[in-house]
Amino acid sequence: MQLRPTRQSRVPPADDEPSKLQPHPNHVLAASWLAYAAFYFPRLAFAASKLGLLADPTLGLSRVFLGVADALFLAVYAAGQFVAGALTDRVGPRRLVTLGLLTACAASLLLAATPTAWLLLAALLIQGAAQATGWAAVCSDVAQHTPPQRRGVAFGILSTSYAFGALAAPVLLGWFAYSVIGQWRAAPLAGGMIALFVAVAYTLWLRVWFAPDRASQHLRASERQALALLRSRSLWFLSGADFLLKPVIYATVFWAPVLVRDALPFIAAGVATAIAGLLGLAGLAGPLLAGTISDRLFGGHRVRPAVFALLGCTVALLLFPVAARTQRWWLIALVLLALGITLYAAESLIVGVAAAEAGGAQAAIAVGIVNGVGSVGGILGGLVPGLVTGTSLFLALAFTALIASLLLIPLTDKASGHDHSPR
Repeated sequence: MQLRPTRQSRVPPADDEPSKLQPHPNHVLAASWLAYAAFYFPRLAFAASKLGLLADPTLGLSRVFLGVADALFLAVYAAGQFVAGALTDRVGPRRLVTLGLLTACAASLLLAATPTAWLLLAALLIQGAAQATGWAAVCSDVAQHTPPQRRGVAFGILSTSYAFGALAAPVLLGWFAYSVIGQWRAAPLAGGMIALFVAVAYTLWLRVWFAPDRASQHLRASERQALALLRSRSLWFLSGADFLLKPVIYATVFWAPVLVRDALPFIAAGVATAIAGLLGLAGLAGPLLAGTISDRLFGGHRVRPAVFALLGCTVALLLFPVAARTQRWWLIALVLLALGITLYAAESLIVGVAAAEAGGAQAAIAVGIVNGVGSVGGILGGLVPGLVTGTSLFLALAFTALIASLLLIPLTDKASGHDHSPR
């Protein structure tokens, strides 16, 4: 059934000619990309510090403690997604992004200075809350300043920010900490300073505290509108799909070097890590490809290309054990490239432009709910590869991706993405 957008529920259209007080839509997109990529430097400072933390005799930490710390971080991050959407409406997306970056900086500096394990844990909990402020806010701002016919490409570009951050942050922070300074505490210190620098640049670029925040003016949602959004079938189908997809992403991305080494036990650890890096590199192309296709080939439909991407992801996961049995590294590399493109393409559509457009005028709340539900499922993604290995693991992940694609099929007969108004 075709759904007609209502004046209250749809995302307010962006102006083709921005006012003098508002930055150009391209500037909003570029600043949002920079800001969300910067979030990953304090976020992944803990990951870059783990080798040094385990070797630090003053803290005496174990792998179990670090694993529990990761799980608690992800739990706070998931819970924070639900709060961030509502805060975006009240505070304004740009101000929330700025506050989030400053809080992430403070948490990262606290991690760098921590003298005890429990203070380290507190720093990670604060970091989890800070990280939750970013995605819903930048999605809301970009949606408000991008016309529907260009929204797919814009969100595709925006979604490359987390792929870039996940690739660049561990490498740069690890190099700075261990090769330049020779101390693990340099990683969170550098991550915090990068967040601080970007927060200042972002504030000045978009005149956060001085220009009127058009997005927040449009997004003063009433309680009745919020309840209508919670009754939206589209919102919960997207949330369910992301709940199933994020474990696949976390299981493959977090464990990629181990999975490659399991498939090719004769190669060195460094080579396995390099091959695994292809998964992240492909993640830069996936969102751009998905956004362009959804705009130009699917006429603004977001769910249909997401279903195709999930089906492609299912096939790639089934092919990994087959490629592993050949013991040919280049086949493993090709499968990882295909997996990275399809995984990140589906994720960028579901938790980005499709969620924002499903929320209409409450885009931030919708993105927060979809990403929050997905992040709860994502906690399992880091645990499963430690419990299940080999072909069984990839069959389980492929089945999960297939169920996610089936869950979205009821939404494929709707009008284009920007017509998904709450029912």
